[in-house]
Amino acid sequence: MSDARGSEGGSNLPAHRLSSQELEAVIRRAMELQSAAGGADEGISEAEVVRIGHELGLEPAHVRRAIGDVRSQAPEEQGLVASMMGPGRIRAARTVRGSADEIRRVVEEYLLRCEYMMVQRRFPDRTRYLRDSSIAAGFGRVARQFGHREPRLDIKELDVAVLAVDAETALVELSVNLSGDRTGYVAGGAVAGTVMGVPPAVFALFTAAPDLLALAAIPIAGAWMLGMRAGYRYTTRQTQEKLEGFLDRLEHRELRSPAGSEWGEVLKRIKPPRF
Repeated sequence: MSDARGSEGGSNLPAHRLSSQELEAVIRRAMELQSAAGGADEGISEAEVVRIGHELGLEPAHVRRAIGDVRSQAPEEQGLVASMMGPGRIRAARTVRGSADEIRRVVEEYLLRCEYMMVQRRFPDRTRYLRDSSIAAGFGRVARQFGHREPRLDIKELDVAVLAVDAETALVELSVNLSGDRTGYVAGGAVAGTVMGVPPAVFALFTAAPDLLALAAIPIAGAWMLGMRAGYRYTTRQTQEKLEGFLDRLEHRELRSPAGSEWGEVLKRIKPPRF
């Protein structure tokens, strides 16, 4: 009795090789069908993605690079504010050689001792660091500006996730929430645009061409909002550059924590004089 299954894949489909474009389309369509059928999307681990890619003939290094590229893209946001101003969260991800535990230790030690940040929360999948606002940390940051040339992150809040891809590779993901800054830019543009647009509208009440003068308030308000958008997008670009630069130094093992005591550690041990 002959086997009705195809020679490849163990299915009843005839043996046929799919192109890269066809494979992508098939996977996308299968996910659409599963979603429409109410199937749960539990996700898949990075290690499993690497294994599947290997079975498809893809080099593990290329798959890991693709994972980093995809994870570095900020999730698409919906709504008027997001479409007008840009994303509220900036992300950067990179696959780095080394064990996840060792990379996690190096990153945390650098953030605590060189960036003068502190751990706020330890979530199951990431750690959130906040800028230390103590006087000792402030002196430490000032002293480090004069004594070191390496670029600083200088970020108020940073989420760090280090996920093991395999025993010798980890995916490092950095994330900064700028939604508060974005709200501030929007509010500033709205207030400034309203203030600058009110005089033409009020003056229009006392002229012979009120409609034309009232309409002049619209481009004034719009110009202020465009200015606020440009300012926010500059902030997002600067933040993205800082994160990518940090990952560059981590990838090339250029993150160096101080060997001795920094100003912040020294000041913590100074006791106030007694009178």
